[in-house]
Amino acid sequence: MGTTQTTPPTAAELWGVIKKEITGIQLLWETVNGLYFQQQGKEWQALGDDTPLLVHWIQTALMESLLMRVSRMMDPAATGKFTNLSLEKLVTADASISSEESAIRAIWDESGLKAVRDKYLSHNDLHRALTEDHTLNIPLDTTDIDALKKLAQGLREFRNAVNQKLSGCPYIDQQLDSRIQNEIEILGRVLAGGNQFFKELPDRLLEAGC
Repeated sequence: MGTTQTTPPTAAELWGVIKKEITGIQLLWETVNGLYFQQQGKEWQALGDDTPLLVHWIQTALMESLLMRVSRMMDPAATGKFTNLSLEKLVTADASISSEESAIRAIWDESGLKAVRDKYLSHNDLHRALTEDHTLNIPLDTTDIDALKKLAQGLREFRNAVNQKLSGCPYIDQQLDSRIQNEIEILGRVLAGGNQFFKELPDRLLEAGC
């Protein structure tokens, strides 16, 4: 996410976009966490049994999007001639938030997720493609998942703290994560209703003489 813009953007301009990116990361985490990392009911398990490839592929797409969005926030202020929309760029515009940025960067640096991004998502490495078995998913273990959770939570705290510094007021969290959680619950009820319908369908057909 780079630009060759010649006039440096202000901290306020950068922040107006970055806080929206952080909200997107928050929603992605709540989605993937609610669908895949929380205890699921029988209805979601049944969907996984019936359509395993689809369910697995949705998880892969969500995780790749989450990792890429987080990693873009942790990019340097510039890459070659391109300026990046990143936390480091925000620090160059207003050094008062450097301590908050350093706290997030420490989590990122310790996670090892940059190596995963560089190896599996940034480009198709020919040597790896020829020497490793091809898989749909990127290799993320429980440690990586925990790191993404910490980063999502840390970015949410970062958004609140920085908004206070740059805008002079706390960030009004719209509780969009609650909306995602509610929609996941609705999906569960829809799946449960569908399962019950198909379970009873043979009996209903027999009763109707079909």
